[in-house]
Amino acid sequence: MITLSNLRLAGCGLALAALAACASAPPDKYIAHGLTPTEHFAVETQAQPDQVALAVHAEGVSVHQQAALSELASRWRDAGGDVMVVKLPADAADPNRAKSMAYAVQSQLEGLGVPADRIQLAAYQAGVPDGPVLAGFLRLAAKVQDCSGGWDNLSSTMANEPYKHFGCAITANIAAQVADPRDFVSPPGLAPADNVRRQAVLGKYREGKLTASEKDDQASGAVSTAVK
Repeated sequence: MITLSNLRLAGCGLALAALAACASAPPDKYIAHGLTPTEHFAVETQAQPDQVALAVHAEGVSVHQQAALSELASRWRDAGGDVMVVKLPADAADPNRAKSMAYAVQSQLEGLGVPADRIQLAAYQAGVPDGPVLAGFLRLAAKVQDCSGGWDNLSSTMANEPYKHFGCAITANIAAQVADPRDFVSPPGLAPADNVRRQAVLGKYREGKLTASEKDDQASGAVSTAVK
């Protein structure tokens, strides 16, 4: 005979079985989408031009242009020091003056530490007779994700799955804060070890001497004596 107690016990058993199934065997769809924040929204990098436009002067590079080229050379070194391109306007009203200005810019960059074999001269169409000389390079930049729209309704979700914007804000913050975007492509090389310090410590170890740093009196952890 089926009683009310038996039905209640059966219902509880089914509920416990369902909970156990949820805990031990998550759906395949959730496993497939089980991504970390930086995997769901991976940081993308892209090459962007970093250049300065320099007006053509008969007397060559001005003081303000020298300062602009100095800052450009500094950014060039920070970006890894790839190819620096100096472009002169091919449709300039005075081609000889534009060419002389381009050579002056090249010489200025070499004086700022840019090797001559990494400076390329090229021409471009300025579209105006007094077009500037352009100096610049391509640098790697991190693309910051736009997390402003397209959000799921997080107050009404029936599945234990990552939402569409899972990790977007984290990835955007990382992309905006990392100083060198090249680190997203490959890890930086390690600095050489301090062999001099290593040999000094090994020498003391072989002689049976103390290898730790000498104790400083200010680093004492002794408790001050109480006043009696």
